[in-house]
Amino acid sequence: MPVEGRSSNHFEVAFTESEFLLDFGQSYDDSQDALVHTRIILTPLSAKTLFAMLHELLEQYESKVGPIAGRRA
Repeated sequence: MPVEGRSSNHFEVAFTESEFLLDFGQSYDDSQDALVHTRIILTPLSAKTLFAMLHELLEQYESKVGPIAGRRA
């Protein structure tokens, strides 16, 4: 089954004692209004694993392509 891809330039994150919530959406101007289209719910362990994977992938990207300009996390 093919995976549906969605573009996202807006993110909201939150957590409870047992979950991390990642909301992805699309904003079309500089306003605070954005259409949230996807929510991913992770366990704390899964959130930590995702963080480590993204960190490693970003390091690989920047070593091959160069630094990513913009706001630093």
